[in-house]
Amino acid sequence: MSDIPHDYRDRLDLAELVSRIERQQEETRKFVSEQHKLLSEAKKLDREPWVLTLAALLATLAAIIARLPEILHAFGLPT
Repeated sequence: MSDIPHDYRDRLDLAELVSRIERQQEETRKFVSEQHKLLSEAKKLDREPWVLTLAALLATLAAIIARLPEILHAFGLPT
C-alpha cells in the first residue's frame, strides 16, 4: 500500500507553491538589501564615533536652550 493519499492531486497545487517560493525569495532579497544598508551605516559610525558623540551633545544643548526660559523660571531666576 502506498503512503500517498488518494486525494493528493487536489492538495498539490504547484503553481501556488511556486508563487509562494517566489514571494519568499523576494522578501529574502529585501531583507538582505536592508541588512547590507544597516551594516554599511554601522561601519560608518564605527569609523567616526566622535560624530555620534558630537551630534548627541548638540541635540542636548539645543534642547536646553529651547527650554531655557522654563528652566530659569523653575529655579526662580528672572527670565
